[in-house]
Amino acid sequence: MPDSQGRRRGSHWLYLAGGITVLIAGILAFLLFTRQRSQVEAATEHLTAEGQKGPTVEVAIAKRVAGSNTVRLIGEARPYQSAILYAKVSGYLRSISVDKGDFVRVNQVIAVIESPEIDKQYQAAVADAHNKELIANRAATLVKKEMISQQDADQAEADAAVSKANLEQIGTLKSYEQLRAPFAGTVTARYSDPGALIQNAATSQTSALPLVELSQTSRLRIYVYVDQAHAPFVRDGDTVAIYDQVNPNLKLAARVTRTGGAIDPKTRTLLVEIDVDNPHNRILAGSVLQLELKVQIPRYIEVPSDALIVRGTQTFVAVVTPANTVKFTQVAVAEQTGTTARLFSGLEEGERVARSIGERVAEGGKVQPVPPPGS
Repeated sequence: MPDSQGRRRGSHWLYLAGGITVLIAGILAFLLFTRQRSQVEAATEHLTAEGQKGPTVEVAIAKRVAGSNTVRLIGEARPYQSAILYAKVSGYLRSISVDKGDFVRVNQVIAVIESPEIDKQYQAAVADAHNKELIANRAATLVKKEMISQQDADQAEADAAVSKANLEQIGTLKSYEQLRAPFAGTVTARYSDPGALIQNAATSQTSALPLVELSQTSRLRIYVYVDQAHAPFVRDGDTVAIYDQVNPNLKLAARVTRTGGAIDPKTRTLLVEIDVDNPHNRILAGSVLQLELKVQIPRYIEVPSDALIVRGTQTFVAVVTPANTVKFTQVAVAEQTGTTARLFSGLEEGERVARSIGERVAEGGKVQPVPPPGS
């Protein structure tokens, strides 16, 4: 009897311990579920709040750049003056006193042409002028003695004047038998040798044989072609630095001398000339040179190139407002330099623009602006 009562008491305590264990497990499970639910709700609220703030975008500040710009160009050195010399009378080339590379002075005799026809015409003109002068003098004496009429005396004087003018004309042609240098320079080409038949270039330059080519290389004209983006800002007097690739130690400082004044419709470039002295022939005419042209340009607004958004034929930037919303603003691009773009209009200095935003955000959408790395 006592044993059965002891067993009943043991079973009662066992059931009580099991119930308490189940109750504790339920309470723990309820607390764990409540905590996880709170965490999920908090995370959901956080994501919702972040979503309402919009995506994270990198922004840059629009800045106004300096009013000068250095343009790097390729130029060509040309002689300051250059001329191909032809004969103005026909004949045989008697002599030519220069060759390629020779320096000649202004008015120096370069070649002599032998023209027997002109020589004979000149001799006849001299004799005729002398004879007409004698007749005019004799007529002047006779008219004073009233031995001839005044009309005859006037006719003799007129004939003498015509003969003298004819002599001067043929004398001018005879002077063309000597070909003289029109300016001081270097002979860069020679086309004829003594004995060659020379044609009068005044009547037919296409069939006439040139004698020499003369170039003034002590002073050069540097020809450069400036693109349309910079052409409106090139002015006479702008500074230029000139470099010769084959002579790294050579650097010349010069200024723009003149411009073509109009854009070439074929190349969309402006011809710019720079005159430079070239003592000792430091730069060979015909050389290709490198130039740095400094031009004064308007103070453009500059932004990163990846801030531009092209839609059809129009260009926009995404301006980030003080409320961190996006406003798409149309801009006019002056030029792009690769990493940056310079704008004519559309932005003000200090405005924030989104970079690489694409079509992620609509007009008025929220964004979270962050500065670029390293700023």
